[in-house]
Amino acid sequence: MAYTKEFLDTVAKSQDVFVWETSSWEHVERGPKWYLWMSLVALLFAGYAIYTENYMFAFIIILVGLILVFAGNERPRKVLVQIGNNGVVYDNKLYMFNDINDFGIVYHPPHTRLLYIEPQSSIAARLRISLEDEDPVAIRSHLRKYVEEDLDLQEEHFSDIFGRLLKL
Repeated sequence: MAYTKEFLDTVAKSQDVFVWETSSWEHVERGPKWYLWMSLVALLFAGYAIYTENYMFAFIIILVGLILVFAGNERPRKVLVQIGNNGVVYDNKLYMFNDINDFGIVYHPPHTRLLYIEPQSSIAARLRISLEDEDPVAIRSHLRKYVEEDLDLQEEHFSDIFGRLLKL
């Protein structure tokens, strides 16, 4: 069902049961050692690609390295998270409850306090939202009224753990 932009803006502004601000992503400081090790790994992969005459792979390795250097120095911006009776608003984008497949909360303070939202669309990205100081029990109780909970989700997704370990 297609909604007008005015309708969606009105609905987004009314989501006020839970409202907080969080970082758009988890920023990890990278020191000179990290850049040295990643450069060596990239050179090894690029060297192997050239040795095996796989020039496209070498190009991709160099491109990814450049992206990590230039984009990796950006600071995350603050985004507003709102949860209400119609959906979840993250960074001014409204996710209506009927567009959400399920949610999961991973709560292991003080290190892990995350809300995962899995959209219905297979091409939409999974949302990883830091709960900051919000009450996970109250958020879980509220979301369960509208969306199915992923009870199998007990730990962070592997991609998040892997990214944090490699400081990506």
